Amino acid sequence: MRVAPLLTLLGLTITSGTAVELAPGLNFGGYGEAFARATAHEANNSQHAPTTQVGETDQNLDFTADAAFKMSYITGQWGLRVDVLIYSEPPFANSTNQVLLQQAFIDFRQNDWLTWRGGRFQISWLGWEGFSTTELWRVNQSAAWQWNVQNHSLKPNSAFVADGVGSLLETADKRWLAEFYIVNSVLGNPDDKGGTDKALGAAFSTKIPNYGGIELGFAYDPRSTAAGPDQGSTHATALDLNTDCSAFRDEYGWFFAGEVQFHHHPELTFNNEVYGNDIVALVMANYAFTPEVSGTVMVDWVDRGINVDNNEVLEAAVALLTRPDRQVVFNSEIFYWSETADQADAWGAAAVVAVIIP
Repeated sequence: MRVAPLLTLLGLTITSGTAVELAPGLNFGGYGEAFARATAHEANNSQHAPTTQVGETDQNLDFTADAAFKMSYITGQWGLRVDVLIYSEPPFANSTNQVLLQQAFIDFRQNDWLTWRGGRFQISWLGWEGFSTTELWRVNQSAAWQWNVQNHSLKPNSAFVADGVGSLLETADKRWLAEFYIVNSVLGNPDDKGGTDKALGAAFSTKIPNYGGIELGFAYDPRSTAAGPDQGSTHATALDLNTDCSAFRDEYGWFFAGEVQFHHHPELTFNNEVYGNDIVALVMANYAFTPEVSGTVMVDWVDRGINVDNNEVLEAAVALLTRPDRQVVFNSEIFYWSETADQADAWGAAAVVAVIIP
């Protein structure tokens, strides 16, 4: 689930740094991206343009850009991590915010096995699929990603970030990691949520020799989920199991990963319809043709409400990932979004070029 500070396996720990060392203990880096997307949405697709083309397939060609600036600073047992993302267009539905403070947390490393963390830190429910394009195995975010940023309290979509405190416990060989956290919200944050209604969670991960990594995550978020008109909000529990197989990458060029999630909120209600619990599953395979070129095939499936018929999404994507320069990434993909609901499919192509700093 990569909740709270589960960043170690993504290589984003505060001690790893993100770029060049500007001064002792001070590192700075980031990237800038330019996107192009061509998409088509059938009439009943949730991203169909409003009013102007009701009943018809909506076709779009969009260009966007964003930039990220990342800084880390270590002094003795203390560390600071700050990540700021700036978008040409708001990245989440129903939002006007073009600037996202993704992370701003302080670490205190009490000893070799225990670290305390406080502040805002990244929550990536998709363990191997990173927050930003330069860390993705494709170009667009997946259907699983889009459902996970859906604020289950029906407020504007929520990014994979949370404010709170956590602790990290790891073995000396970094093989085993346990994390515990208390944050403001994980699945939703409605108007009737109180100041003491904090989300609690834990995650346990390990690296298995000659295989890769595996992680089990859990979160309990009280009064986070919309329960229908005049019903207020209800509790939610989330379970997540994700794994990656990196054992064949160096010798054979293959990398595999998968994820399955179950969100228990039987009273989740959209538009007076009880959706109930939901299930998310995702698998992918990446093959490196050369050190600079690889290809990815990804399939994900989302049942957005077990109680509702025709509410499933099956998405497939094929991406070509290239690195024309040591500091440049150029990725392209085609995808198809298939819904069981009538006339709700979508398809398209996308490309991104990113320059990594420095």
